[in-house]
Amino acid sequence: MNEKSKLEIVSIFTAAYLIIFTIFAAVNKNYEFLYYIIIMGILIGIGILYHKKIHLTLHIIIGLSILGFMHISGGIFYFNGARLYDIYLIGKVLRYDNLVHSFGIFVSTFVVYNLLKPHLDKKLIHNKYLISLILILMAMGAGALNEVLELGAVVFLGAAEQVGDYFNNALDLIFNLIGSVIACFFIIYYHKKISRKK
Repeated sequence: MNEKSKLEIVSIFTAAYLIIFTIFAAVNKNYEFLYYIIIMGILIGIGILYHKKIHLTLHIIIGLSILGFMHISGGIFYFNGARLYDIYLIGKVLRYDNLVHSFGIFVSTFVVYNLLKPHLDKKLIHNKYLISLILILMAMGAGALNEVLELGAVVFLGAAEQVGDYFNNALDLIFNLIGSVIACFFIIYYHKKISRKK
């Protein structure tokens, strides 16, 4: 199966879950997640339509699609009266929300890397500490933008209880940092591998 066919499958999967979740959110009057569905749909759509121009690989597009599915599922599905976002996966340490934040910024770090890579000079690209710092700070900026969008849901859609308090916001940022650092290990490993081949 060629890359174009794989991209079509990802596009169909993404469009299907966006349509299903939109209907589900509308029926349940979940306006907060209708708002998120629109934003995720626009971002993923841009990634799919312009992936060649903005240097996004198929793996990154798949990651963005999975992230959209995870994010929207967190606010749509309930188990024993609790939103998936609020369920602890490991003891009282790791919630589903934390996992989504880490994975989201993990993928965002690769997006930032692929956007920057064609514009980086050789000295910078081979300085693993400096490139990691740049990628982490830019990905954390994307995470901060996400928090601004969540503030929009609080202000305009009355989602304060769902979004969480200051402590939740701080935890989001910590798990964003963890995801970005993990992504940088993969990126640096990839660079070392490419450098050896050259």
